[in-house]
Amino acid sequence: MNLKPVYALLLLSCIAELGACKDLLKKKDPDPAPAASVVVAPPPAVVAPLPTTTAVAAPAPAPVAAAVDESGIPASQDFEDEAFAIVTATNFRVQLATLKTAITKP
Repeated sequence: MNLKPVYALLLLSCIAELGACKDLLKKKDPDPAPAASVVVAPPPAVVAPLPTTTAVAAPAPAPVAAAVDESGIPASQDFEDEAFAIVTATNFRVQLATLKTAITKP
């Protein structure tokens, strides 16, 4: 059986589908602008001039980052020695159950 017509039909249908998707991917036009004959004037309170100032404020000093002693923050490496001492091949299931219950407690 000659499959060239089937492949050609499949190719054409894929191209048609991609062409249809292109229309969906285009950005929608924003809502049309209101007609030029309709002009909305801002309320008079908004149009009032801003008070003028002659003094220029000095820029605020940049905040200074506090020095943090990173050696006081516990990391996973700090607990490895303790974990190797407590958890053994014979009691790892009990230790795992203990950890699970500790995690689920509020």
